[in-house]
Parts: sequence; C-alpha cells; structure tokens
Amino acid sequence: MGETSERTDDDSGPSTGTAPTHPDRPRLVVTLVLLLAAAACYASIVAIRLGPPSGGDTVPLTAVTSALARGDLSVAASAASLPNPPGYPLLAAPFVAALPSAVGSPNWCTPSGRVHPGGAVRRGSGVGPTSVEECGAQGTDAVLPPWYRAQGLLGVASWLVLAVGALAVLRAARADSLARQAGLLIFLAFLPAASSAIVQLYHPQDVVSLGLSLAGLALALHRRWLLAGILFGVAVLTKQFAVLLLLPALVAAPDRRSRLWLGGAAIAVFAAGILPFLAADPRATLENLSGFSAGGAAAGQTVLTLAGVRGTVASAIARDAPLVFAVVVCVWAHRRTDMRVDRPVTLVALALVCTGSRLVFESVVFPYYLLPASVLVLLLDLVARRSPHWSLTWCAAAAFFVALHPGNRAVSALGTLVLAIAVVALGFLKLLADDESPAGGNLAVTA
Repeated sequence: MGETSERTDDDSGPSTGTAPTHPDRPRLVVTLVLLLAAAACYASIVAIRLGPPSGGDTVPLTAVTSALARGDLSVAASAASLPNPPGYPLLAAPFVAALPSAVGSPNWCTPSGRVHPGGAVRRGSGVGPTSVEECGAQGTDAVLPPWYRAQGLLGVASWLVLAVGALAVLRAARADSLARQAGLLIFLAFLPAASSAIVQLYHPQDVVSLGLSLAGLALALHRRWLLAGILFGVAVLTKQFAVLLLLPALVAAPDRRSRLWLGGAAIAVFAAGILPFLAADPRATLENLSGFSAGGAAAGQTVLTLAGVRGTVASAIARDAPLVFAVVVCVWAHRRTDMRVDRPVTLVALALVCTGSRLVFESVVFPYYLLPASVLVLLLDLVARRSPHWSLTWCAAAAFFVALHPGNRAVSALGTLVLAIAVVALGFLKLLADDESPAGGNLAVTA
C-alpha cells in the first residue's frame, strides 16, 4: 500500500485522498443509537444509586458554577474549598445561565425526605447543605425540587463527553467496529467508577477531563496538533491529572514544530482560563490548583502512609510523584528508536502507564479514582483488537477491592498498591512488546 495523502503538522486539516471525507451515515446513526441507549442506562444507574449527593464536593462545585453564571468572578475565585482548577465551572456556567429553571438552581435540592450518601435533607428541617427556604419552596408541605434542577443533570451529562472521547480513540485507531463500540459503551455505562464520580462526592470534572483528554489523544493520532492542544488545555484546566495524558501525546508528536503546536495551544488555553481567577484571588486560585487546601486531599494518603509519612509532604508526593514518573517514562519512550509512540496501541499503553501511576501513590482510593485507568486499560485491549479478559478482570478486581476496603487501613493501602502496580505493568508489557499490526499503524497517511 502506498501513500496517497498526508496530514500536515500545522493542523491545516485533512487532505484529500482515498479515505472517505464523511463517515458512513447508516453506521453513524447506529453509533448514535448505541450512544443514547448507553447514556440512558448510565442515567438510570445514577438514579438508582440515589443521584448526586447533597454533601461531598457538590456544594463547592455548584457554588462556583452559579457564581460564574451570575458573572461574579471574585466570588468564584475565592472559593478555596474546591481542589480543582476552574475548567468545569467555566464549561457548565453557560448552561446554568441559559437554563436557570431547568438545570440552574443555585442551591442543591433533593426530593422531600430523601436520603443521599452525603447526608439527609428533610422537609423544613434546615439540616444539611440546603433547606426548604433555600430551595425556593413555599411552606412546609411543599415538595423540594429534584436534584437535577440544581446542576445535577449537567453532572450526569458529563458521561457523554467521556463516551465520545473514548469512541474517538477507537475511530482514530481504526478499531471502531460496531461490536467494539457497543462493548465500550456498555462498559462505560455500567462501570462503577463512572457512576461513583457523580453519586459519591460529585466529581463530574473528572469525567469531563478524561473525555476531553481521550479526544485529544484521538486528534493526536490524526496529527491535528492544534485542535489536540486546545482540548488538552481545556482538560488540564478542568482537572490536573490530564497532564498525565498530555505528556504521551507530546511524545507522539514527530518533530519540534508539532510539539510546539500541541504544547503551545494547551498552555495558551490553560493560561486564558486561569489568569482571570489569578487576578481576582491569586492565593485561593493557587491553593485550589495545588489541591493542598482540600479537606480530603490535604490528609494526603499515599503509599508513604505505610511508612508513617502523612500530612502535607504525603499530599505533595501523591500529586507530584505521578507527574515525575510520567515525565521519566515519556522521556524513556521518546529516546527508544524502536518504539513508535505515534501508533495507537503504543500511545494508549503509554497513557495507561502514566495515568496508572497516579494510583501507585495512593493508599486510600475512592471508586471514582479508578476511572482513568479502568477506561484506558479496556481501550488498550480494544485498540489492540484482542480479548479484553485481562482488562475486565482488573477492573472487576479493583472495583470489588475498593468496595470492600474503603477505609484508611494498611491493608487497603497495600492492596491498592498491588492493583495499581498491576495495571501499570499491563501497560508496560504492551509497550515493550510493540507488536502492533500494520492496520493499527501510524495514521499520518491513508492508504
């Protein structure tokens, strides 16, 4: 097969060639039907699990979003209780402002008398983060509006970003058969980590950031460096761990020019989003970005707790050690002349190694912490066109273990460490094997 066309490294768009310009429409319709059906399953699971909680990180996140929807940047920037950059509130605020009666209630409300994992909200009690009066009810007999009116529906809809990003990776790897698409969507709909991100502590930002990062990886495989950089910039602005997926994409770039397009666009987008907050309240913004100001994160449980290391030092290691590890691995992969990181399987494997390392430095892992590694380990099998028995086994074991051992105990720390090392090892094995078939090769050319 010969080269018939080639993409340029400056994001000038796809060139003409033998590849079809548009996807097959009947196939696209089937994909959309599968996507909507899986989304309905996911929403049903979230509802069965009693929906987003009234506690956890729900109130800080919705407060920042509501403040931005009102145009009150100073209040949004001063909310120092949320250990995240402001990307998700920036993305959600336009919907809250445009649809205030549907998804934009400024307070977190639940149906009367309903108990959530984060606490209880009882009619007229004033107990919990919201009360009847705050929810806008008239009198003690009024029924509180459901949680979806207070930005909860936006959190559930974040799953669509994740699903589209994962499907984009399959398509970029030319592994997007209908069977694989259906299997991937079913997996994402029923994955405990995906629903736990919403119902446990309300972290739709994790879901959105992962979805945007996966879409960025897909664009990197297509050599659309500028667009990939923009998506990665938004992803990092939404959740810091997206840097662990940006680094493999930088390694996949073939030359300095493409890396400048990718990295420069990511930095520019991140800077444009964070600078207004830095100007409004630099201290709170930097504390949120570092994550050390968060209640749970500040406890800083890492594998060092097995050796008695706790507090700020442990928290710093938990957040910074994965980045150092990812840089070292990516430099190693870049220097290996026999490793083609621009191949889909190799790129996904490298992304799995980098994101899986985040779990290595945690001793207490909430279920939604498993989301990036769970999605990437399955994508690795699907992109490699092999049976996903190993990835599904790991996902099931990790979910089961975390469910059984949620506490801060040494056995939990050790078990989490073993599972984390196992998933990183799966990625490394695929990196070292480098046995990708020609069909899954570099997508810079169409043949």
